[in-house]
Amino acid sequence: MTLWRVALAAALAFWATPAEAHAFGARYDLPLPLALYLGAAGAAVLASFLAALAFLRSERTRSFGIEFEVPLWAAQAASAVLGVLGILLLALVLGAAFFGPQEAVRNFATVFVWVIWWVGFLLLSALVLNLWPPIDPFRRLGYAAAKIVGRRWPRNISEVPAAFGLLAPIGLLTIAWVELVSDWSEEPFSLGVLIAAYLAAALAGGLAYGRQWFERADPLSRVFGVLGRMAPIAAAGTSTLRLRPPGEGILDRKEVPAGEVALVTALIGIVLFDGLAETPAWAAVLDFISQSTALRPSLLWLRDQDVDLIKVIRTLGLLTVVGVFYGAFWLLIAAMRAVAVAAASHRELAQAFVGTLLPIAVAYHLSHYASYLLVAGQLVFPTASDPFGLGWDVFGTRTRSIDVTLIGTRQIWWIAFSALIAGHSLSVLVAHRRALQVFGSARQAVRSQIPMTFAMVGLTVLSLWILSQPITE
Repeated sequence: MTLWRVALAAALAFWATPAEAHAFGARYDLPLPLALYLGAAGAAVLASFLAALAFLRSERTRSFGIEFEVPLWAAQAASAVLGVLGILLLALVLGAAFFGPQEAVRNFATVFVWVIWWVGFLLLSALVLNLWPPIDPFRRLGYAAAKIVGRRWPRNISEVPAAFGLLAPIGLLTIAWVELVSDWSEEPFSLGVLIAAYLAAALAGGLAYGRQWFERADPLSRVFGVLGRMAPIAAAGTSTLRLRPPGEGILDRKEVPAGEVALVTALIGIVLFDGLAETPAWAAVLDFISQSTALRPSLLWLRDQDVDLIKVIRTLGLLTVVGVFYGAFWLLIAAMRAVAVAAASHRELAQAFVGTLLPIAVAYHLSHYASYLLVAGQLVFPTASDPFGLGWDVFGTRTRSIDVTLIGTRQIWWIAFSALIAGHSLSVLVAHRRALQVFGSARQAVRSQIPMTFAMVGLTVLSLWILSQPITE
């Protein structure tokens, strides 16, 4: 994330300390050897499996939660306010992108989109309540367009082809590529063009397929939808809210749209790549490629064609990490099916269990981007006060600078460490409950979770190892 590095570099100009620990602005030496942390983390995840065996029984697989009604007028008013807010923010983002300062750290669009929305709002949707459906400006404008052309929004013009569900993981990978590989994420004008293009696609999809477009094909709706299943608060109706344990929504038995497995595994693979791309292991890969005599002719030819080799390598790296994680999940499903001697097909089991990876996706997002949100997120104050670079000071924060002491490296480490253990442990517990739903026999359910538990322990160790590595970029 170049925006993060630029913001951090600017802040560190006034606060000089050694920069070593991965994802942190300063070095933090662990009070215990890393091996002990990795072993303890793996043991904690394993203990969650034993806890599931001890306390979860097939008769306890019912859903937990408390529903309470909100006055209909209050629910409608809140929805209307959020809808207007979403449209106003979209207009402000586009205006700042096209007419504001063309520097990433001084432009409201780049700061808001990549820090406040793509990190902060995503975490809010997963950890508290998914507010994207009512605030979604693309959906709201699609509704308005449908009314203008005289089509009734609730009535589908035609059925969305099942293959359109693959647009969700493809769209997610495209967003990740723009953010992690391309220069467009740091160019406000280019970002504005991309947002305008997404709006055009959303309007076309909404006009053609109505609500189904946003439920089955729209990438943003799908991403926020799956993460919202983690939230402890959920909308259970027009004016009904449901309080539930974190991750309880994963156990809801709903139709799984096409592309769900690829979408959820990509959520994890993208963050894994972003972490790996800052470690010495990635630097070693770059050194191998640059020194390879077999690859040199191809690299020289690409360079002569004015191809950015670093972008090509990062693109291949992103696709490789996501692809490897996707393939590893299918191997895990095959192992679960073989161990449990299940009658269900590989596809049915994959669709049933892919949601149990969501706690890991949220944990990775929180652990990897907590410092990014808290430090670079402060840029929203000066950029919001003067979004068009005209010398305004709407909120009196135009001259506000980044305070890197807002959170220390010790606190960031413990947030990340705790989030990773909690996420993997919750994934094991939810997967065990899902197994009790899927398999009629408790014995089959337990056997199916043995490969899952070992996979979770391995992922815990890998993610903590990545977190501990020094930054090489």
